[in-house]
Amino acid sequence: MSARVFNLPNVITMLRIGAVPVVAWLIVQQNWVVACWLFLAAAVSDGIDGFLARWLNQMTPLGAALDTIADKALGIVTLVMLTYAGAIPLWVTAAILLRDSVIVLGALSYRGLAGHLDIHPTWLGKTHMAAEFTLLALVLAGLAGVVDAGDWLPAIFAAVFAIAAASGVQYVWIWGGKALRERQGAR
Repeated sequence: MSARVFNLPNVITMLRIGAVPVVAWLIVQQNWVVACWLFLAAAVSDGIDGFLARWLNQMTPLGAALDTIADKALGIVTLVMLTYAGAIPLWVTAAILLRDSVIVLGALSYRGLAGHLDIHPTWLGKTHMAAEFTLLALVLAGLAGVVDAGDWLPAIFAAVFAIAAASGVQYVWIWGGKALRERQGAR
């Protein structure tokens, strides 16, 4: 690896990817305290690696790709494992997974149609990610005995469900419109 690709922000991102199976294993083992703190450390590292990449002027295409993979892997694996453990309702998980699947399939379809793809997250998409990670952190912290979010969880589940649905619809609307304009421009 070149020095440009093998830099501190990318190493932090790779460590976050490496934390994903460990968090999953800790959830299976019901080691809630360690799972909670490792998840939080991995989630916080997302901001740290992004800050360092900009501050040190070490942004790379590989780093951007790995960052997206790390975020999605950490979120999806933790979500699925907590659902399997009975801590998150299936309907919440289904909404998030359906949203992510529609976005990925839509992006692939658009790329096939247009021959290019330049995705920028929307404000609602960023809100969804923040809400999802907040939910995961609260559930893990509750299981670890760090916080008592029990009374708030039903409202948080409903809010994350609504944000996931709205964000998914927004991406379909935006990218569906772009695809339609692309097809009309090709005629």
